[in-house]
Amino acid sequence: MRAETGSATPAGTLLGRIERWARERPDLPAVRSGGRVLGYGELVAAAGRLAARLRRSGVGRDTLVPLWMEASPELVVAALGVLSAGGAYVGMDVDDPADRAKVILADCAAPVVLTSRALAGEVPASGAEVLIVEDLAAGGGAPPADPDVRPGDLCYVTFTSGSTGVPKGVLVEHGGVAGLVSWYVREFGIAPGDRMPQLARPSFDGWALEVWPCLGGGATLCLAGRRLPGSPQDLVDWLVRERVTVGFFTTALAVQLLDAHWPGPGGAFRAMLLGGEKLPAPPRVHPPFALHHVYGPTETTMLATCGEIPADAPRDASPPIGRPLPGLTGHVLDERRRSVPDGAPGELHIEGAAVARGYLNRPALTAERFRAGAAPGSRVYATGDLVRRRPDGALEFLGRTDAQIKLRGFRIEPGEIETAMLAVPGVAGAAAVVHEPPGRRDPDARRLVGYWTAARGAVPPDAGEITERLAERLPHYMVPAAIVRLDSLPLTPHGKTDRAALAAREPARPAERETGRDLAYRSDTERVLAEVWAKVLGVPEVGRDDGFFDLGGDSLLAMRAAAEARRRGVRLVAEDLFETDVLGELAAALDGRSGEPAGEPGTVRPGV
Repeated sequence: MRAETGSATPAGTLLGRIERWARERPDLPAVRSGGRVLGYGELVAAAGRLAARLRRSGVGRDTLVPLWMEASPELVVAALGVLSAGGAYVGMDVDDPADRAKVILADCAAPVVLTSRALAGEVPASGAEVLIVEDLAAGGGAPPADPDVRPGDLCYVTFTSGSTGVPKGVLVEHGGVAGLVSWYVREFGIAPGDRMPQLARPSFDGWALEVWPCLGGGATLCLAGRRLPGSPQDLVDWLVRERVTVGFFTTALAVQLLDAHWPGPGGAFRAMLLGGEKLPAPPRVHPPFALHHVYGPTETTMLATCGEIPADAPRDASPPIGRPLPGLTGHVLDERRRSVPDGAPGELHIEGAAVARGYLNRPALTAERFRAGAAPGSRVYATGDLVRRRPDGALEFLGRTDAQIKLRGFRIEPGEIETAMLAVPGVAGAAAVVHEPPGRRDPDARRLVGYWTAARGAVPPDAGEITERLAERLPHYMVPAAIVRLDSLPLTPHGKTDRAALAAREPARPAERETGRDLAYRSDTERVLAEVWAKVLGVPEVGRDDGFFDLGGDSLLAMRAAAEARRRGVRLVAEDLFETDVLGELAAALDGRSGEPAGEPGTVRPGV
């Protein structure tokens, strides 16, 4: 790929679109990160230099190249460089446990791993050559010839949770990405002058949804950094300052943003896409921009359906997920793969050229979930999602046909969590379910709970030990917020674990962790933080020695906790929780920073 005139890259491909902007408008801003701006010409030239080096290391068609990097302009250069060399990138999460990262690297069998200078010493050993992007993308030298990209070539691989306990890689092809980008650019009028946010981690296919339609349309990608701004309002303020115009947000984050204050009509922001899990209800007050409810498994190249949520949408029901995108067909089928009438529930099977190739090194699972479509070259993917078609053609999402969980935008197979729990000495049975507090419909109120039974005759582990073992094997979003011991797991009449019964339980705090909990708060700050954490995390009580993230917190809930704490007069920002998340230590740090002694519980603090 190169920025010079006369490129042979087809204009309709992802590479062709980006190259066009580099050739025609090289100074057009492609990536913004703080005060740094990378133009399209510079982006393409850097990617070309990187591609030349990758080819010398054997990267070519369908070669997988993992990216051990955090959000940065160099990450965008790395992904584009891999594509320019003809390979397929594999986004990784640098916060994943080492064992999980090693499994992914081994599955990729990659000749090369790309990383940054800052992370070069932390790349898990895999036998692959480790290359530093900053060193290879800099300097001069002619870019390589354009790769002969075909629609059926791999573009990227995203690893998702696997029901057998091992993550599985979804093989996404260039044809699907090109089609998605073409639709997105046309549907939302993406053009130079637009700005789009980049919030997702590269291991999530939401990263591709943020990056490629933006660059394919000549817009500017605005990087938020590794951590989101401190509260939902802070993030809205950042979007306004960056003059962002269109963006995708996970449902849980979108719900919080829609509750924040936005400028009135006439602001730069004109369209929000939200998806990743079911939206329980439209916002109470429709925002001054268009809302689009989207749906799409990783296996269908980011998105499969889209529907606008009108301002007069009923507030007592979940909005539909819309209609299939152009080039895709949604079949609603029964257990025998026969069409069901409109209004009847059935499993959604998605057909079209955007359906992924299958799973990396998993032929049996690929054959189970994918099949050939009616049109030449098309495929059908059985989503496992229950839907029904309305008379107007829109699809309503009803749930899952299996135990798979969607939580805050992440797809989770309970089997992977349960396998990790069963590997803990003393655990005989395990089940992972999502608990939804009664009467609360906001997605971030849902909590992942792990239930377990002890092995007969063995010394049972405590909940803290199980959590520590899980954190060594699983990504943060798959570690349950609560670990609860039962005498036995409930069973269905067919002898299977009754997940519905477990999900309906009010998950008590584990007895092992209740013992010795220090509830004697030493200051008003501690008391307020304890009340806020209990509310946000959905737990009955919080002790001085409890950690926010140990109780099930994450970056989105940290934003919500910070906003709620400030409403109650405690000067907390989400970043504080990443510095120290133990309640007593955090309260002392906040009081020390303000220069005020920690007051006795019940005293009144000045407002903010």
